[in-house]
Amino acid sequence: MAKKRREQEETKAELNMSSMMDACFLLIIFFVVNASQITVAKDPCVKMPNAVTCSEMKDANGCIVVNVFPDVDKMDARTADKFGTMYQPGVVWSVSDGAKTIGYAQEQTQDLTDFITKQIEMWKAKNMDPAQIRLYVRGDKDAPWDRSATAIRCAAAAGLNNIVFGTLPARG
Repeated sequence: MAKKRREQEETKAELNMSSMMDACFLLIIFFVVNASQITVAKDPCVKMPNAVTCSEMKDANGCIVVNVFPDVDKMDARTADKFGTMYQPGVVWSVSDGAKTIGYAQEQTQDLTDFITKQIEMWKAKNMDPAQIRLYVRGDKDAPWDRSATAIRCAAAAGLNNIVFGTLPARG
C-alpha cells in the first residue's frame, strides 16, 4: 500500500514544446526572408577583368545579367572543360531566368533581344521603376569586344539603355 501511495504522489514532469517550436519556426522564417536577397548569377566560365577603380554592385535588383564568353581556345583547360559540359559548341552569351541558364550563339541576337525584353517586362510587372532596370554585362577578360557590343545593341533594341560592366578590383 505504501508503494501505491508513493507512485501516486510522484508527479510526471512534461515539457510543453509547442512554444519552443513556434519560436524556432519564426526564427527560421526570419533568416530565410533576410537571406534570400537577389544576387547576380555568376557564371564560373567567365574570368572577369580587373579595374583600378571599381565598386561592388550591392543591389542586383533590376539587373538583367548577360555573360560574355571568349572563344574556347582562349580559356584555360579547366574552364574549357566546364564550359563544354555546361554549353553547346558556339555559345558566346549566357543568361539566367532564375530557373535555368540559357546559352546563345553569335547568330541568335534576336533570341537574346527577346530574352532581355521578357526580363524587362518581368521587372516592370514587379513594379520596378524602368529607370532602375539595367543590363549587367559580365564580359570575360579575353572575350572579343564585339560580343559585348552586340549584347548592348540587343538591350538597346529591347528599349534598355542603362548598362553596367562587371569588373573585379585590381590586385595590388
